[in-house]
Amino acid sequence: MPDHHYLFTAPAEVRGLELPLIAGALPEGLRGTLLRNGPGVQHAGRTPVHFLDGYGTVASACFDGGRVVYHARHVDLPLARREQAAGRLLGRRPFTNRPGGRLANLGRMQLSTGAAHEVYAWGGAVVASDADGHHCLDAQTLATTGPAPLNALGGGLTQVSAMPRFDPHSGHLVAYAMTPGVLGSDSVTFVEFDAQWRERARVKRSLGVKGALLHDTVATENHYVVVQLGLLDVPRFALGGMVPLDTVGLPPGASRVLAVPRRGEGPVRVMPLPDGWQSFHVANAYEQDGRLVADTTTYRGLLDFDWLNPPGLGRGHRAAVGPQAEVGPFLSRHVLDLGSGAHQVTVHHHAGGEAPCIREDRTGRRHRWVYVSAQGSRGDEPVENAYYWYHAVAKLDADSGRTDSLWDAGPRVYVTAPQFVPRGEAEDDGWLLAWTHDAAQGCGELVVLDATQLARGPVARLALPAPLPAASHVGWMAY
Repeated sequence: MPDHHYLFTAPAEVRGLELPLIAGALPEGLRGTLLRNGPGVQHAGRTPVHFLDGYGTVASACFDGGRVVYHARHVDLPLARREQAAGRLLGRRPFTNRPGGRLANLGRMQLSTGAAHEVYAWGGAVVASDADGHHCLDAQTLATTGPAPLNALGGGLTQVSAMPRFDPHSGHLVAYAMTPGVLGSDSVTFVEFDAQWRERARVKRSLGVKGALLHDTVATENHYVVVQLGLLDVPRFALGGMVPLDTVGLPPGASRVLAVPRRGEGPVRVMPLPDGWQSFHVANAYEQDGRLVADTTTYRGLLDFDWLNPPGLGRGHRAAVGPQAEVGPFLSRHVLDLGSGAHQVTVHHHAGGEAPCIREDRTGRRHRWVYVSAQGSRGDEPVENAYYWYHAVAKLDADSGRTDSLWDAGPRVYVTAPQFVPRGEAEDDGWLLAWTHDAAQGCGELVVLDATQLARGPVARLALPAPLPAASHVGWMAY
C-alpha cells in the first residue's frame, strides 16, 4: 500500500489508555489536553465517500502529573446511524454526491457532513464541528452527549461557522451563520456566546454577493474578520451533476477577507486577494495605529481536493478539466487603513504552510509568530503541498515574511498541524504538540517540540496504540 493511503484507514476507538514514553522526557508543567478531529470512518454503509466527507473521529491526550492518558472516539451522529442502517449515503456531502447520478442530487442544496472539521473546548464540553452542526462530547471520555447550542444559528440552507474562535477581548466564543439570499445577496450573522452558551452579541450584514463560501474567522477589538474562499456556481450546484465543491470558482473578487464592525453601523471592509488566488485560513488579525492587519494562508490557483478521493472512487470534475495552477500555501499579510480604506496585500513566498496557529492569548492582538504544518520532505504522495500529506512543522515570522525554523520528520512520516501551548511570558516561549504517522513502521506517535528550538526535533515522543488518519484541525483544553 502506498504510504499516503494511510489517510483511508479507519482508526480504532480507544478509551483511557496511558501512552508509553518512547524517547525524551515530558516537560514539567505541561498540563492540559491536546485534541484532534478528522475524518475517521470513510464510508456510509456500502458507499465510499471522499476523505473529507468521513464521519469525525476525535482523539485526546491528557497531560497531567507526568502521565498522558489517551482516548479516541467516533462522533456518534444521528446522520451516521441513519446511513449505516440504510447501508448507503443519504445526505449529499460537500465532496461526495449521493449515488444515482444527477437526478439523485438535483435540487439538493442542503449538505450534510460528518462533523470532522474542527474541535474546540467550550461550555464544559469538547465540541466536534463542521458547517452543518456542532456536537458536544464529554470532556473526559469523548462520548457524544448531543448537539451544541450553537446549532440554533443554523437550519435549512443556513450554515454555521465550522471554525469558531475564542476572543480574549470579550472572553466570548465568536461564531457566524451564513444564509444564502433568495432574491438578494447572501448575509452573515456574527454571534458571541459566553461560557454558558448564552448569546451576548449579534451583528448581521449583507455580503453583497450570491454563492459566498465563508470559512475561518477571528475577532479584533472592533471587527469580526472572516475569510471568503470563493463563490459557488449556484445553478451548477443545484443541477446535481457535480459534487458541490467542484462548482466553486475564482472569478475576480471571489476570494477575499472581510472585516465587519462589531458595534455600530460602519461599512463592511473588503480586502480582496489578487485575482486567481484563494485563502481558507486566517492565522490572526489585529488593529494598530489606525490599521487592521490580517495574516492568512493563500494559494495561487483553485485548490484541488480530488486527490483525497479514496481508491476506487476515482477523480472528480477537477481532473476532467485538467490540472489546476496551484501554488502555495504562503502566508499573506493584509494591511487595511481604517480611515482611508486603502488596502495592501503581500504574499510571503518564503513563509509557507497550512492550518496556522498562534499563541491563543495573542488572538486579535499584535503577534509575530505563526506555527503551521509544512511540506518539508516529499514522500510518495501524488501531489506536492497537499496539507494532509505534510511532513514538517514550521515556525513563521509574520513580520519579516520568512520561515524562522522547521522540523522535518522525514519523507515517510506525516505530521498534523501543531498546537502551541505557552510556557513563559515571551510570545514564542512554549511547546508545540503534533500527531504523527510513521508509514514505514505503521504506527502513530504524539510528539512534543520546543517552539524556541524547533529544528532540534522532539523533546518527547509517545507511542499511540493504533495509527490515526490525518487530522483536519487540533486544539488545546487548558486546566
